[in-house]
Order: sequence, then structure tokens, then C-alpha cells
Amino acid sequence: MNVKKQSIMMRLAQHFNRFQSAAVYQIMQRSLTLLFPFVLIGSISQLIQLALFNRNSFVVNVFHLSNWLSKRNIFQMMFDSITSLTLGIVAALAAMCAARYTAKHYKRDEQLASITGLIAYLILALRLTPNEGLSFNSQMLGMGGLFFGLLVGYLTGLAFKKLGRPHRRDLPLNGSAVGRSLDSMWAILLVLGVILGLSVLLNWLAISILPDQVILRLQSLKANQTGLLFTLGTGLAATSLTFFGLTSMPTLAQFGREGIASSANLNYAFSHHTAWHVPYPFTLGTLYEPFGAIGGTGGTLALVIAVFIFSKQRDYHLIGRWSLLPVLFNFNSAVLVGMPVIGNGLYVIPFLLVPLVNMGIASAAVALNLMPSVVFTVPLGTPGLLQAFMGTNGNLVALAVTVLNVVVGVMIYKPFVQLADQLALVKEAA
Repeated sequence: MNVKKQSIMMRLAQHFNRFQSAAVYQIMQRSLTLLFPFVLIGSISQLIQLALFNRNSFVVNVFHLSNWLSKRNIFQMMFDSITSLTLGIVAALAAMCAARYTAKHYKRDEQLASITGLIAYLILALRLTPNEGLSFNSQMLGMGGLFFGLLVGYLTGLAFKKLGRPHRRDLPLNGSAVGRSLDSMWAILLVLGVILGLSVLLNWLAISILPDQVILRLQSLKANQTGLLFTLGTGLAATSLTFFGLTSMPTLAQFGREGIASSANLNYAFSHHTAWHVPYPFTLGTLYEPFGAIGGTGGTLALVIAVFIFSKQRDYHLIGRWSLLPVLFNFNSAVLVGMPVIGNGLYVIPFLLVPLVNMGIASAAVALNLMPSVVFTVPLGTPGLLQAFMGTNGNLVALAVTVLNVVVGVMIYKPFVQLADQLALVKEAA
């Protein structure tokens, strides 16, 4: 069995090695890695906002910090600004980074390309307000627009490749600025012209290119929304979109907090004074967030633990240590960008599989009457490991299932973390 497993992993290593040598893959991974410090700072700031400056948060309620909170509005404003100017504009920064690395790869002017990519994405995110003013679509600028930021940046770099001249580093200082601008002028005009046309079209049609609303509509469907297969399918769709940088944590955090099933379960629990045998035991609210997304989408707490135990890469350990606190509260953006996980074919299988297995284990425990369903809404900022425990009004079996899910997730991530080590050794040897 071990020989067969090693053979499979070796074949996977060969495929991933070829995949990782592609220029577009290297450009995207470098761009994400460059964004890591800003995403980490934004994640920590967002966690502080939610945990310490929200009256309904877990920490504020447990430690009775309401009086303290009322006197700290200036700090709340400061952390809100930090979050908005880091995590809140990460997609625009991704466009700048991708354009820079693409232009650099093809020996074009990387500085002008990065500025063009940033401006192009900001134009794309502009929306006409009802009073005929302009504002930015905040969802497009954040993690939910990461894919489109990378795409705009990459296409900007390709435009510089096709229409720009090779970067001339031998020009004298007093004439280099004009020469560089003229060398790339047609590429700049093409990119900004196309993006402007696309932005006007999106505003005219009044549509969003982000799939967040699709996910929220899926979870609000009345028909079949309470079935286990529907819950697993919607959870898989949300996880897949996150893997490609197409949705955001705030959207996924809304799963199951509202809707017919959630209200019916809560009413039943209050009227019968128990969470056992609620009418809708297998919904997104009872399975996805408390069990399928421990540590964030993809069950990334298990990934961080797997890195600590099985990985020998120093960079992975550093990223894991810096990201551990946010991940414990289900803020996993730093892990997704830092390792990076987003768009990394090496992690696609465990990233999609762990939430499904976790939800399957939890649904089996409910079906066997080992624990009640998660029906009570937990405070915002509740640590992922405690969500099921608190959502079942303190059921110890629910806590044990949560811990079991983390252990199972670690074992699923284990071979892929080890494979990442092997690929790193091959890369260093080459």
C-alpha cells in the first residue's frame, strides 16, 4: 500500500513540477507572495476590529468589555483604516504585482506596467452611484476580487509584451523617463482604453462580475436548501471559488445565519428547550461554518498544523506562525496568499476534500444521534474550534467531533505538505 501511495505521489510530483515551471504560474505565485505582509497585517487588524471593537463579539461578551469599548472609538477608526488600506485593496495591489512580474518576465518596463495595472483595475472597480457620482466597488477591491486583479495585471503585462519595447536600461538618467514612457505608450493606451470600455459596459448593464451574490443566492434557495447533498454541493462550490480567489470570507461567514431553515431550527430549539431533533439538521448553518470551515475555507487550521508537524520548509513555518492567531478565529487570508494556496494546484485536492469530509463526519454524528445540530447563532469572532460547541449549547460530543475533524484534516493535508517539501528540494537542486 505504501509503495502504491509513493508511486501516486511521485506521479503527482512530476505533474506539479511541470505545472510550476509555467511562466503564468510563477508570475501568479510571486505576486501572491509579495502581497503576504499586507494581507497578514490586514487580517490581524480585521481580527482586532471584530474581536475587540464589536459589541456582539465573542471576546467582548465573555470578558464584559462593553464599557471599555465605548471609550476606544479612536482605536476602532484606526484599525478600520488599516484594514481598508491593506486587505481592503488587495485585489488592486494584486493587479499591480502581476503586471510588474509579467512585464519583468518579458523584459519590458515593469514599473510603468505595474502603475498601469493598478490604474486599470481601479477603473474597473469604479461604479456610478444613484446621484451620478463615482465610488469604488469595495468587494472588487478586497479578497473577493483577487482573481480579477491577477487577471487584469497579467493581461496588462502581456499588452506591454506585445506593444512595448524591451526595457532600455542603458539610457542616460536625464533622458530615460521620456524614452521609457514613449516605449510603452501604446501598451498603456490600449490597456486603459479597453478597461474603460469594460467599466462603462458593466455600469450600463448594472451587473457585478463577482460570484459572491451567486453563492448567497444558492444558500437562500427555498427548494432543497435543507438537503445534505445540496449543502455539500454548495459548500464545495464556495470552497472552489475561494481556491481561485473568487469569493471572500465575509460572504462565506454569512452561510446559514439567515433563512427559513435557520429560523425554523432556532424556533424549535426555543419552544422545545433542546437542540436535538430539529426539523432541518443538515444545512449550511449546521454543517459548513462550524465543521467544514474550521480555520477558514478549506479547513486551513488543519493545513497550518500539518505544516508545523510535517513540513521542513522554514518559510512555511514562518507563515504558519504569523498566521496562526487569525486562523484560530477563521481569518485565513494570510495563509491563502502567503504559502500560497490560492491557485496552487498542489493543494486543490485537500482544500476541496477537507470541508466535505468534515461535513460528512458531522452529519453522520447527527444522524446517529451522537450530538444535536448546531442551531444557536454564535457571536462574531468566536474561535473556529468553539463554534460547534457553543452552537449546540455546550455539547461535548460536538467539541470532540470538531477536534476529530481537525485531526482528519491534518492527515489529509499531510501527503501534500510532504510533496511540497519534495518539490522544493527538486527546485533547489535545479
